[in-house]
Amino acid sequence: MTAYQTIYDEAIGNYGLFSTERAKELGISLGTLAKLAHRGRLEHLGYGLYRIDKFVPNANGLDAYACAVARFGSGACLWGPSVLAARGLCPTDPARTFVAVPGRFRGRVPAGIVLKQNTPCPAPDNLEGIPVQPVDAAILASQHVVELTRLFEAVDAAKAAGLLDDARARNTVKELYKHD
Repeated sequence: MTAYQTIYDEAIGNYGLFSTERAKELGISLGTLAKLAHRGRLEHLGYGLYRIDKFVPNANGLDAYACAVARFGSGACLWGPSVLAARGLCPTDPARTFVAVPGRFRGRVPAGIVLKQNTPCPAPDNLEGIPVQPVDAAILASQHVVELTRLFEAVDAAKAAGLLDDARARNTVKELYKHD
């Protein structure tokens, strides 16, 4: 099996994304990744992150979110308004993707990504392979970005979708009123 085939098999289930960290685990050299990128077989997205050339975006529309989170490595998660949008709970600004990282990030942040540094995401949920902030925490984190009536609608939508139980929904609404 060629290095590209190994990369392809790994990346196809991960929104077409492949990290240098994973390459090391599989015994693929960084030089091989650079050659594949130079030949157009891989697209270099940022430090330690590549996407395969023949990837067709998923119908679920989560590719941009997966890419945004992957750019910042392990510990990063989708945060606040972007969680609400990804789960279809309320509309938000599609030009901005919010990502939280547990520490400080010193690299260049791509346009369109709002990075919340020193914002750990304890016990993140998993949204089709993407680490995301839990729904109740995402609603509360969105208070200064999303209109309050939309947040109340998001609580109702999350409850209807089974993402929040009655107690967590009540607590979330109480917190929204408390900080209003």
